[in-house]
Amino acid sequence: MQTDKLGPGLHDIDRPAILPLRVVIVEDQADIAELLGAMLQRAGMQTQWAATGAGALHLARCFAPHVVLVDLELPDTDGVPLIKWLRAQIGCGIIVVSGHVDDADRVTSLEVGADDFISKPPSPRELVARIRAVHRRSRNPDESCAAAKAGRIALTPDGVTLNVPLRAVMAPNGTRIDVTAAEFGLLQALTESRGQPLSREELSPLVLRRPWRPDDRGIDQLVCALRRKLCPGDKQGLIRSVRGGGYELLPEGAIVEG
Repeated sequence: MQTDKLGPGLHDIDRPAILPLRVVIVEDQADIAELLGAMLQRAGMQTQWAATGAGALHLARCFAPHVVLVDLELPDTDGVPLIKWLRAQIGCGIIVVSGHVDDADRVTSLEVGADDFISKPPSPRELVARIRAVHRRSRNPDESCAAAKAGRIALTPDGVTLNVPLRAVMAPNGTRIDVTAAEFGLLQALTESRGQPLSREELSPLVLRRPWRPDDRGIDQLVCALRRKLCPGDKQGLIRSVRGGGYELLPEGAIVEG
């Protein structure tokens, strides 16, 4: 079982956190595990690698990871039972990193307890940003469990909700609000980090699948579109601009039960 020695990192990752995040990489292909480990170590995270489901169970107990990256195809088990066990026993963040992009795999993974799903090969900045976003959410276990159980998260006091399994935004009367995939991704990212602003540099890899550049107005355009659709009579609307800090979701919403 390999541990923390996964080779040199990349030089363009975000600054490391003050308290390193602990991440377990569950991946049966050594070259992919090495690449993922290098990305995360360069970002200041501590990593451990397990090539099997049994190895992942051992590391989850002794390493106490903040986040586990799970491949769906392992030599000794399918990834779904592993996700269920991690959710029930460890309570860490779970991100599926898979070569499969089938919607059924994605939905199943999220339904059994995964927090996020990312396709191989992930970009370094996107992977780091998603891990940090999942960790922020998993630090409030009561809210995370309620959100997973309900499948809906309130965005506004009047009942606009984010339906994560359906990847839809719902009006108070139950009809869908027409949003693009990128607009939904932005709302989901801001919801997961509610209470902490996200910069354009963090949002761009997550939402637009590209690194942010100073002349890139893509995130700003998505924010403007969402403000028009969700809060047309309010200049700031649901999403607040934070000077020097990007954007954050206003805190009026709460978890919707049932």
